[in-house]
Amino acid sequence: MAADLEAHRPSRIHRWKQAVDPRNADLICLLLCLNTGLCDSAAYNAWSCFLAMQTGNTIFLGLGASNLPDNKPWGWLKSLISIVGFFLGALIFSNITRRVGARSRVALFVSFLVQAILVVIAVALIEADLIPHTPADMTLQSGPLFLELIPIALLAFQSAGAMTASRALGYSEIPTVVLTSVYFDVATDPQIVRGPLTNVKRNRRVGGVVALLVGAIAGGWLSRSSGGMESALWMAAGLKFVVALAWLVWPGETVQETK
Repeated sequence: MAADLEAHRPSRIHRWKQAVDPRNADLICLLLCLNTGLCDSAAYNAWSCFLAMQTGNTIFLGLGASNLPDNKPWGWLKSLISIVGFFLGALIFSNITRRVGARSRVALFVSFLVQAILVVIAVALIEADLIPHTPADMTLQSGPLFLELIPIALLAFQSAGAMTASRALGYSEIPTVVLTSVYFDVATDPQIVRGPLTNVKRNRRVGGVVALLVGAIAGGWLSRSSGGMESALWMAAGLKFVVALAWLVWPGETVQETK
């Protein structure tokens, strides 16, 4: 019995270190686009900043230099924290996964598990009413209201993990966090009118736009519901857990495919 266990142990270790097969992983990336829509729509409605789409945050940061908008004097600080959190997330997720193997099963599983845990921590703080998250909670004063910077930082940090994964899987046409370049690429695609089976990249780009839009719509309606923005974030955490578990059963890349 002990000999049999020893014989199986190397194969299990190899499976953890094995790179996943990127084929069909674009479906995971589209799910991550939907997740971005969920989180960013809920966050913008509550805090007037984004968690993943840092272009908007950069504009808000620039407006803060002239004390605009007048009714949101500290809006620039939320945007700055989100940008810093996303930057640090990209730096840490990319460097750690690169050392382990960016497409290895263990790297993807742990990465999405950490992302899910960070979302759970953020939404748990909100559920405990420790963080202002409704229009009625927000005032023009500072002080305790800066507590909202904690979930903003956590959620922005974890959102960088999704983009790190999409790049590692080779689906740069589905960035999961920004759509400006996607709109441009679709509009300038010389094969834009080709059939769905002959222009896969266009299909992925359009799918990413639709998925993010659907997520944003869902996040908005969930924020209006009795569950508030917490329900949108719980759903986002659940999707991250599902993706993490998916990597445990995802087919591995064979030696022949690697070559």
